[in-house]
Amino acid sequence: MKGLITAAGLGTRSGLDGKLRKEMLPVYDVRDGRIVLRPILDVILTEFFRNGIEEVAVVMDPADKCTRDYLEDNFPEVTLLFQEEKRGYGHAVLMAKDFMGPDDFILNAGDGLVLKESVLKNMVSMKESCIYLALIPVSNPENYGCPEISTVNGKPVIRGVVEKPSNPPSNFALCALYRLTPKIFEELDQSGRNVELTPAIDRVIRKGISTNADFLERKEWISVGKAESYVDVIRATLEKARSKITL
Repeated sequence: MKGLITAAGLGTRSGLDGKLRKEMLPVYDVRDGRIVLRPILDVILTEFFRNGIEEVAVVMDPADKCTRDYLEDNFPEVTLLFQEEKRGYGHAVLMAKDFMGPDDFILNAGDGLVLKESVLKNMVSMKESCIYLALIPVSNPENYGCPEISTVNGKPVIRGVVEKPSNPPSNFALCALYRLTPKIFEELDQSGRNVELTPAIDRVIRKGISTNADFLERKEWISVGKAESYVDVIRATLEKARSKITL
């Protein structure tokens, strides 16, 4: 299975003011039995490799020399793709169409991390082609990609997803970690200036492809995208790293 990490955003809410990309902000991790600090992009890549995702592409801004140098020095096996135009998250995903080929793949935003390790394992282990989502409860689902959920035989079923709905169909939000089918590339609408991912996922789901989801606790998803919450990310990853050491 292949993996894709998107790291081409400008990070306007990160407080970095273009001095450093948010994907290079350090978080805690464990390497060789000791607690270390590594860029969050490094941690995501390492988790991919630990779970058997051996071919990985990173979509970057061509002007991002710092991240490029880091990846070329530390992860020379990673394929670098460049988003020349800023046309939305879906457009960044579209940059990897040829690299991904005909099989399902894992997508992770370069500024976010699921701390519950079983989620990525579950996504990778599925044998059939499918959509697989990670969901967290939120108090303001109108600000996120939001799933439509029904219950069949006592089990939740994902009917679709909608981006920033004015009338949210649930109180859950999509984490930016997905297993996607290559059918997603057929559904990315390129007619406008911005190419959005969530509507494409919705169209694939509503065409009947098998869709799975893991329901996480809110604290099990972290993102370095906002300056004022970065301290919470540091605390959460340190707690996670300490728990690994004590196991």
